[in-house]
Amino acid sequence: MAMVFKGYRPRIARQMASDDKQLSRWLSTATFAKTSNGYWLAWHANATDRFLVLPPEGLADRECHWIESWEGDYTVDMAFDYVESGRFEQDEPAVLNLFIRDPVTGEWR
Repeated sequence: MAMVFKGYRPRIARQMASDDKQLSRWLSTATFAKTSNGYWLAWHANATDRFLVLPPEGLADRECHWIESWEGDYTVDMAFDYVESGRFEQDEPAVLNLFIRDPVTGEWR
């Protein structure tokens, strides 16, 4: 089971942000946890539909990925289970589809 940490984790946040100032600001108010298989997760308590995941130590060449729920129905336990079960490692990073609503017709494209 993952271990949730109280307070800011500066070293982990620096690794996660990788010089991205906007992401650094987001992480400054995030909650951090380390999973039993070595991944770090960060999220905001009021928005559990979005988790930033840092691979275990020793995989510095791999960048962070987001776990996101479009329906907003994720829980912290679901994110832990997804990462600890190995499904996160097996799944390819997802590319979000962007749909734009036509202001005239109201259709999504």
